[in-house]
This record gives sequence, structure tokens and C-alpha cells, in this order.
Amino acid sequence: MTPNVMIANIHKRGIATFISILAVFGVYAQSAPASMGTPAFEVGAPLIYALVALAVMQVIFIVSLAGIMRTLGGPGGWIKKLVDRRLGRAVALAPLALISISANAQAYTGGDKDLSGYELFWLLVGVNLLLFIILMVQLRLVRSLTTVVTGATEPIATTAAETGPSWLDTVLNKLTRRASVEEEKDLELHHDYDGIRELDNVLPPWWLWLFYGTIIWGVVYVVNVHVIQIWPDSVGEYENEMVQAKADIDAYLATLTTTVDENTVTMTDDAGTLASGRELFTTFCTACHGADASGSETSVGPNLTDAFWLHGGGIKNVFKTIKYGVPEKGMISWKTQLQPAEIRAIACYIMSMAGKGGATQKAPQGEEWKEDGGVAPVDSAKVAVTQ
Repeated sequence: MTPNVMIANIHKRGIATFISILAVFGVYAQSAPASMGTPAFEVGAPLIYALVALAVMQVIFIVSLAGIMRTLGGPGGWIKKLVDRRLGRAVALAPLALISISANAQAYTGGDKDLSGYELFWLLVGVNLLLFIILMVQLRLVRSLTTVVTGATEPIATTAAETGPSWLDTVLNKLTRRASVEEEKDLELHHDYDGIRELDNVLPPWWLWLFYGTIIWGVVYVVNVHVIQIWPDSVGEYENEMVQAKADIDAYLATLTTTVDENTVTMTDDAGTLASGRELFTTFCTACHGADASGSETSVGPNLTDAFWLHGGGIKNVFKTIKYGVPEKGMISWKTQLQPAEIRAIACYIMSMAGKGGATQKAPQGEEWKEDGGVAPVDSAKVAVTQ
């Protein structure tokens, strides 16, 4: 193995080792959940000492590589000036200073000006990142100097050529079946257009298999859709999607019942809704409108089963009347006691009771409500007499 290859391997292994160490630190540091106004994790003495040890180890590598660079640069070169003894000693003293900072932070916790364990952790992380960058730069310089000194460019190229094509080249060759430069003369069609030659290259296998796949899929589609008809055709797919879309819309609207109001409420004959409305009506409305919603001559509230309404008929008006009430006539507003969905259920139940009043039902009051929303004035007293 040539020196250049050796330096490259050290470079790669150094990066992998550093990333692994940082990953271990990340897992180790997550010892406590984050909270508002507190550090994201607790920093203990072992983690601080591990970071200091990592810094010391990197400094040792940096000093060692500095010596190698000084040797490769020769006497009196710029390499020697860059990594002289004073610089080496200063870098070597850095871990000792970090250790003293760690000891001071662990021994004394009073005062706002002292470093906390959390702050010291990030300081050491920054120092280690800086040392790592210096280490990587040194490795690249050593690799370049080794190439210049030993002339290892040609041996490396020879070694790469002897190992053969990479797995990526092998895969591409199988997918494209491209011809080499030496084989182009056998594929030439002897057509020359302004110096551009035409080659009789084969179709790429990936393209051929894709084309064959479309043919196979076409046959499968025709058989399943038009012959044995186990798959729906385009019209059937459209109808199925429309049915599913309607079901999705209904399910979505069902989740919005709590936000319904007098403008969006709609009538429904759903058995569950009507049953819920009947139960609520029995609990809150029977006292004024009777058990069958038709009232009586002695009841406070009007008959809700005929076609005459004091405040408008239809699901929207009934919902509005229940929601806001008629305080001047003694009917309270139920919007603070009932949910919108519950008011809707009561309104739907009342609408479903149309024409079902008993023999003792109360005489009509108000105006007749037509299906189109119109009203026709009527003399309630005259109607009551005729009935």
C-alpha cells in the first residue's frame, strides 16, 4: 500500500470515527427531557471528561501530523515555520486548560459568570469540531505532500486499473450494453454527416424490458377488463369513485354536526338522529308542547304538528326558534344548554311529526307554511271554529 493510499484511508477512518463518537455523545446526552427555560439535557462529569479526552486525542494526532509535515517539507520550509515548537507546545497545553475549566465548573456552581455544565459541554463540542477540522486539513496536506515527494500518482492509477471496473460501472454496462471505444469501428454504419458518425448500437436492455412490460400489461388489462371482466372499466371506476366520494362527503359532514347553525342545518330522516331528537324533546319540550308535540288547549306552547307556524316553518326556522327562543312569549334560548347537533336532532324530530297530532291537539296558530317557503295568512280563530 502506497503512502498516499494509507493517508486516504486514515482520512476516511478519521471521519467515520469522529461521527461515531458524536453519535455516542448524542445518545448519552439525552438523559433528561427538555423543559421550558432549562437546558435540553443534563450534562454530567463523565460526558465532560469524555469530550476532554477526545480533544486530547485529537491534539496528539495534530502534533504527530505536524511533525510528519515538517519532515516532508524539508528543513527551512514553510511547513517547519507553521508547526514550530512553540505552536506545538501551545496546542499541547490546550487540553490542560480545558481540564482546569472542567474542574472549576464542577467544583463551584455559584455566580452567574461561571460556566455551567451545559455551557461547558457546548464549548468542548466547539473545540473538538475546530480540532477535527484542523486534523482533516493536516491529513489532506500530508496526502498532497506524500504524492509530491514519492510520486505516487502513477502507482495509484495502475492499482485502480488493475482492480477492474467498479460495481457501478458493471451495472451501467449491463443496463446499457454500451460498446467500448475499441468496438466502435465494428458498429460504424459508414454514414458521415459533417464529421458525425452513425453507430449501429443495440437498444438498451432497460428500454427493451420496459417496452416488453407495456405489452405484457396491455394483454393483462384487456383480458381482465374486457374478457373475464374481473376489473372495472373506466366507466365502472368512475361510478365506484363517485360512490366512495359521496360516502366520504357524508362522513365528513357527519363530523361537522357540532358546527351546524340556522344557515347550514338540513333535514334528515336518519333513525338515530330522530331517536335522539325524540329523547331530547321528551326531556326539554314536553312540558310546553305535549308528549306528541301537538299541545293541547291548556298547553303553553303551540301545536308543532300542523302546517301553521308563529315564527316560520321549515327546518331552518324551527332550528332558529329553538336556538334563540322567544323570550317575550316565555320560550327560553336553548343555545347555552344544548349543542348544535342536539338542536338539529330536535328540529328534525319536530319536522317528522307533521300531521301526526292527536285528537286533543291545540288549534292552529300563526300562518300556514308552504313547501316553497311561502306563507299564507289565515285567521286562526276562524280555523279553530271550523275545526
